[in-house]
Amino acid sequence: MNTKELLLSVLMSGPATGYDIKKILEQEVSKIVDVTISNIYPALNELAVEGLVTFERVEQESRPNKKVYEITDAGRAVCIDALMTQDAKQSLRSDFMFMLSFAPYLPRSRVAELLEHRFADTVVTSASLDELESEGSPLTGHLSPGQHFCVGLGRALIEAERSYILKHRDELLKQAPEDIDFKRLPTPEGLRKEV
Repeated sequence: MNTKELLLSVLMSGPATGYDIKKILEQEVSKIVDVTISNIYPALNELAVEGLVTFERVEQESRPNKKVYEITDAGRAVCIDALMTQDAKQSLRSDFMFMLSFAPYLPRSRVAELLEHRFADTVVTSASLDELESEGSPLTGHLSPGQHFCVGLGRALIEAERSYILKHRDELLKQAPEDIDFKRLPTPEGLRKEV
């Protein structure tokens, strides 16, 4: 989904300020899809010009005025159309997995460091899923059935990754050299024989 469609999808849950939308994109949506957060306000203005959202200016004492955005029926139709027509690709693009594919060329200490950092990241992600499940969406205070499903699926994926790392960590570390000797790096043929 493009930025405008992501903004519309956030507003499907209810009216929100630009700040609220940014927070949801950073704290929730960015965990699921790549999000470009820098152009939220220009995109919201374009959506308003296109009649896909409306906004109400709210005056505040001793603070700048804010706009509360709300999706229109036309905006809902555009959002649903995007959800109905776009491919729902699952991506496994990962710097972590790419780097570990070179484990036989990296010193064992670096491979261990990569595994430990990723395992720690899974703990943090799991905790953020727990928090999201207990607190709900910032806009509504609860999770929709679809959001609840996604939190559960995310938790299952994280638990599977943690289990796989624990089960196969030592095996991978054995394949990594203690130190790098640039004169004796394994050849691709030698690596194929070991596997």
